[in-house]
Parts: sequence; C-alpha cells; structure tokens
Amino acid sequence: PLMRLGLRLEAAPDALRQACEGDIRDMEAMISATLSYLRDTTKQGVRKPLDLRSLAETVTDDMSDRGASVTLAPGDPVVIEGNSTALKAMLNNLVTNALKYAGSAEVSLAEADGQALIEVRDDGPGVPPEDLERVFEPFFRGERSRNRDTGGIGLGLASARAVARAHGGDLTIRNREEGGLSALVTLPV
Repeated sequence: PLMRLGLRLEAAPDALRQACEGDIRDMEAMISATLSYLRDTTKQGVRKPLDLRSLAETVTDDMSDRGASVTLAPGDPVVIEGNSTALKAMLNNLVTNALKYAGSAEVSLAEADGQALIEVRDDGPGVPPEDLERVFEPFFRGERSRNRDTGGIGLGLASARAVARAHGGDLTIRNREEGGLSALVTLPV
C-alpha cells in the first residue's frame, strides 16, 4: 500500500508530493522498527562464541569514523555465547541514544561474577526518575515532542532490553550522580 501511495503521488503538486513522501518514509521507518522489535522479542537467533570487545570495537570505530564522539575503554576480551547481529544492534542502539541526547558516549566492558558487563555512559540530561523504567515500554518516548528526529518512535530501548533478556541477561538504566545516564547490560558468560 505504501508503494501504491508513492506511485499515485507522482502526479500530485510538488508541495503535497514532498509532504506525503516524508510521511511514507516515516511510516516505513515505523514499520521497520516494529518488525525489528518483534523479531528481537520472539526469535532466539543463532548463538555462537563471540568476543564482546571486538563487537563493541566494530560499533564504536564505525561511529568514530563518521565523526561521532564515542570511546571504548581498553580491556581484556569478554567472550560469551550470543547472537552477534542482535547484540550489535543492541549496543548500536545504546550508543546512538547517548550520542543523540548527550553528544558523546563512553563504552566499557568488564567481566565479574560470571557476568559480562557492558556500560554505556553519557553526560546528557539523564531521564526523569519516574521514567527510568517506562523508557523500556514499547512506544514510550522520553522526548515528548512528536518529532521522530529528536525522539524516535519508542522501540529502541524496548528492543535492546529484549535482546539482553533473550540472552539470559538484562538492561537497566540509571541517572549518574555526576550527571548523565548509564545504561548497563549484564549477560551470562
């Protein structure tokens, strides 16, 4: 139906066509995000041993190459059994959120008590305390404007938590005492 709408718009006046094409792109993005969320919450995916540090380097290096202010703290490899595609998407989402709301991201990895720990920190405004758990609800947007350029559609953190939980772990966020936000992923080693 969206493709048919696009074809029908070709004969429309420029202003109407451009506005509708923007709406069609937004709808396609929403559908894509919804399908990703559903996939992340229902599909296990292929799991094999992987080094989380290498995966995090891929994400942070790619973003740094595009000019983003993102760092990965040095450390040892952290190997788990996991779905690399899903875990990469989860980490990408967390870093992208930090960049969007704070302008920079600091990523660190560690292993403690049989758990792999991935932390993404920023120096942004944080999240109101009453929303710290709500941000994981599908379609909840902490940025209350309807502008998807500033607030997305509200599936990113829900999807990221679904990936962590599908791997037997969890994702939590907290406001940092010194300001900013910390997203902590725990995964069994």
